[in-house]
Amino acid sequence: MLSVPKAGFDFVPFIDAILISLFVSINISAFVHTPGTSIQLPDSPQLLATQVNPAAVLTVDRNKLYFFEGLKLAESNLEDHLGDFMSEHRLRYGTEEATLLIKADASIQTEELFQLMDIAQRAGFTQVHLAAEPALSEKSVDWDEEQESDRP
Repeated sequence: MLSVPKAGFDFVPFIDAILISLFVSINISAFVHTPGTSIQLPDSPQLLATQVNPAAVLTVDRNKLYFFEGLKLAESNLEDHLGDFMSEHRLRYGTEEATLLIKADASIQTEELFQLMDIAQRAGFTQVHLAAEPALSEKSVDWDEEQESDRP
């Protein structure tokens, strides 16, 4: 006996085609995962409004993990990598002037920041900038006014 096909639309092949195209698009797409860590920058109402174009960015998290130029570095070879960067910078741009932007977690101690600045100076950087988030308050406090208000 011959069976008569049913009238209507069959959803199974349609769903199969959608799933196959989904799997293909997931497999051929380029997922970019940059190495790094999330850090909590300190707040500062005294941020300068100027735009700084740093030559290099060093990210430091609370666990003393260092990320520079897409590499995770140990403290022991940080100065070598910074020095190599400065050598390439001198060859490429022909200048000794270079800025290092340090993005350090808010929990990093001041002593550690000064050690990083010393390492940057020995590597050849002429300027070091510290990254901070703008303060959440709407009111910007002038430094001189704040100091005068603290006086008796």
